Amino acid sequence: MKIRILIGSAIVIVVAALGFTYQLTSHVIGERRAFEEQVREWTQKRTGIVQIDEIDEYRGKVSYAVVLGKNTVGTPVVAWLTKDTIEFDTMDRAISKQNVISAAQRGFPQARVLHAVPGLDNGQRFWEVTLLDSDGRYHYVHYDFTTGKVLKTYAIQGIATS
Repeated sequence: MKIRILIGSAIVIVVAALGFTYQLTSHVIGERRAFEEQVREWTQKRTGIVQIDEIDEYRGKVSYAVVLGKNTVGTPVVAWLTKDTIEFDTMDRAISKQNVISAAQRGFPQARVLHAVPGLDNGQRFWEVTLLDSDGRYHYVHYDFTTGKVLKTYAIQGIATS
């Protein structure tokens, strides 16, 4: 009898955990979709971007929705958008995302690149690359948007998991 109760309890716990995981995942995916829909609307109404290649987010002193795409004449562009503001630039002078990722991999050969996004703080444009090293530290490296020169780097210790 005790074994049936234990097995039944274990099944209930597993089902509850799976349900919680499903709900959490659905919520996160729903929020991401809502974010992307809002950004697509802003892009359509407030920019000349006609082809969206990538939607991302930069979180600095101000959080921006970042849109990489092409304008009406096919020029690659980037837009940093908030509810009330827009900053815009062409990518013709910018270092490419792949070149920035390659530079980060050369500079941190023992780390894994997690994310690369155009950033904007106080009018300064840059690429922010997030890396995770083998010691669990997250490295944030800012590269100049047009030259690729390292502007700033800092690291924080990740949460230990065992």
